Amino acid sequence: MPWTTRKSSKPGGIMDFLIGILLIIFVAPLVGLIGRWIGNTGREGLGRTVSIGGYLLVLGIAGWLIIRSF
Repeated sequence: MPWTTRKSSKPGGIMDFLIGILLIIFVAPLVGLIGRWIGNTGREGLGRTVSIGGYLLVLGIAGWLIIRSF
């Protein structure tokens, strides 16, 4: 019989949910601030791209983690 590991009923559970919430609360606004900082240095287009793209990326990852936890 091959060795077995403890099987979890859900792959992520409560930790995925908490990480998703923390991403929304802390990381998403931080990405927006970084984008604004880049925009204020004279790189308006790059700052906006980092701000909006990074924000959407963080929200997508957080949403995926939260949905996966159910």
